[in-house]
Amino acid sequence: MSEPTTLQRLGGRLGRYFTTGYDGIRNTGKRKAASPLTKSEDEQLKNRDRHSMIGATRDLARNFAVVAWAIRKHLDYVSMFDFQSRTGNPALDLQIESLMRDWQRPQNCDAAGVHSFPKMLRMFEAARTRDGDVFALKLNSLQLQAIEADRVRQPTGEQVSDTGGMWVNGVKLNNGGRRQSYALHNRVPGSSTFEFSRNVAARNIIAHGYYDRFDQVRGISPLAAAINSFRDVYEGIDYALAKMKVEQLFALVFSRDGDAAPARIMDGSDDENGYKVDFGKGPVQLDLNAGDNAQFLKTDNPGSNTQQFIEAVLGIALHSLDLPMNFHDPSRTNFFGSRAAWLLYDRSCISKRADVAEFLRKVTVWLYQGWILQGRLQLPTGATLEDLPFEWVHRGMPWWDPTKEINGAVAAINAGLDNPYRICKETGRGEYEENIDQIARAREYAEAKGVPLNYVMQPVEPVADDTQDRNTRGRQ
Repeated sequence: MSEPTTLQRLGGRLGRYFTTGYDGIRNTGKRKAASPLTKSEDEQLKNRDRHSMIGATRDLARNFAVVAWAIRKHLDYVSMFDFQSRTGNPALDLQIESLMRDWQRPQNCDAAGVHSFPKMLRMFEAARTRDGDVFALKLNSLQLQAIEADRVRQPTGEQVSDTGGMWVNGVKLNNGGRRQSYALHNRVPGSSTFEFSRNVAARNIIAHGYYDRFDQVRGISPLAAAINSFRDVYEGIDYALAKMKVEQLFALVFSRDGDAAPARIMDGSDDENGYKVDFGKGPVQLDLNAGDNAQFLKTDNPGSNTQQFIEAVLGIALHSLDLPMNFHDPSRTNFFGSRAAWLLYDRSCISKRADVAEFLRKVTVWLYQGWILQGRLQLPTGATLEDLPFEWVHRGMPWWDPTKEINGAVAAINAGLDNPYRICKETGRGEYEENIDQIARAREYAEAKGVPLNYVMQPVEPVADDTQDRNTRGRQ
């Protein structure tokens, strides 16, 4: 049998290359090969690896100002909610809202008695963003105890005393994947180690985390995809600063063709082969021998290309939280570009706010049950929990251009395209009925004092742009 020709061998290789229709899984040797292994996210990140990830994100938030800012900015848009009772019974709504306001005080909602509930909610969201998930332990005192992610760990030995189910990263599941219990651990004082505390039934825990897959048990921080980029920028800035300091300390470089070295700077000696250089007051003049040279280190550090690359990497890293780059650097765009970027970012926050609203719903139902058992909440005859609707309203953004946006809102309401309730929610203007009640109260007080008030919306006429008229007159 004859040897295959070069053309035949090339054809064979091309045939093997094109056997699959998906380019993404072809291994050409030019990039990292796609892994054929498929695992659950909990298997990809378990035990020590999970704790290393948590430590990495906490370290970045602790030491890199940009990461700390990004998390705070995320919280500003996701974690600010106000409670509103919606039973339709004014007296009952007033009673429930009063109970909720009282519970949100630090001594009533926090097991440690330190944080108010709005502050706790912000910290819960910060913890799930930084660590991947966080847990709220419901106590019989109607207080919440925060359990950080690294305190839920895989139990071992006698700690797994009950039978049935499966433990995954500190969470016990039944055969259907439903959470049954959590293995809580305590931090050992003065050490970085943990000791087992107890297994807590899932009904007493409210989990709050980031989940991207159906079979995922523990949450994973969205910052996981940006850890290396943030680290590179952080370390690159440190290196650039170190180089700048060196240039400031050693500004002058001598070079010469002779065998003897130049004299030491600020040295009083004066031999025939040396120089005396004093960087004191006034200009410095150097009179060098033939073949000698003195030059300064370049001061363009970091260079413009390095700065642009750092900004590009930083922008990519901020995408992990969906933050547009102009949030970090407003000078990158104009007003309309900022507005468009904000609208796109606000859309990305909808699902995140929905997670927070679900967390708040679970807390509220638990509180209602507790208040009813304590006799602090009296239900109307025949009423149940389902007859006590409520809402946690996200505190929206104020108007950017109040005059134009108010006119637009009034026009939308008049055309039946919107309603005052939604507009009040989206702009953080409180509850519509409460606004009407306060206006009536203000009007009544003003009338009693003889001060006329006018709350009728006066449309603002647009200012005519006579630039074209002036240009036309100038040409005539």
